[in-house]
Amino acid sequence: MTKVISMILLMGALCMNAQVGINTVTPEKELSVNGTMKTSGIVFKKPMEKLGTNENYTFIIKSPAPENKITAYNDSFVPNSPAPINLIQYKITCDPEDKDWVNQFDTKINSNKFVVVISSFGFTQPTRTYSAAWLTPVPQIFAYSQGGTWKLKADYQGFAPDPSFPTGVWTLNLLVFDKSYAKDFNKTQNLNASTTGAASAPLIQ
Repeated sequence: MTKVISMILLMGALCMNAQVGINTVTPEKELSVNGTMKTSGIVFKKPMEKLGTNENYTFIIKSPAPENKITAYNDSFVPNSPAPINLIQYKITCDPEDKDWVNQFDTKINSNKFVVVISSFGFTQPTRTYSAAWLTPVPQIFAYSQGGTWKLKADYQGFAPDPSFPTGVWTLNLLVFDKSYAKDFNKTQNLNASTTGAASAPLIQ
């Protein structure tokens, strides 16, 4: 009975916009709990759950300090706000003279905040070399950080579409990860003229 009365008093205080503290004499919100809590019948937003069109940023969940990263987002309020994982597609028309070369395309994506991975790609034209018909064209596709942003390179090095073909178009599909949820390991390994080897230390353990 005591628990029921306490809950009624607590809910009444909340309805009057009072600040109630449990295990704290300085509540920061309408209800501040210093410790663990078990409850039922209350809806909580899940981490990284998309907000509804009728919900505002009161529902946004942040990770603990010092990161303070937003884990809920709302397309209706901020259409270009990043999610933890984002899919971006670029269709890039090449230089008409070379027809298959993208040397340095600046995505303007902040490389200090995000990790970019090229998940798949496509090219609209067949390529060939004029030196030997049996050579197989191999694409060189890179996403690299330079000057604080992510750049893209795409090329069939040593090959080109036939001059009679239209200028080629690259389709590059990028996965863009918030660095709060992904780590970028960039470690050069040297086999020292051998065909076998091992990392000097595990990058992940």
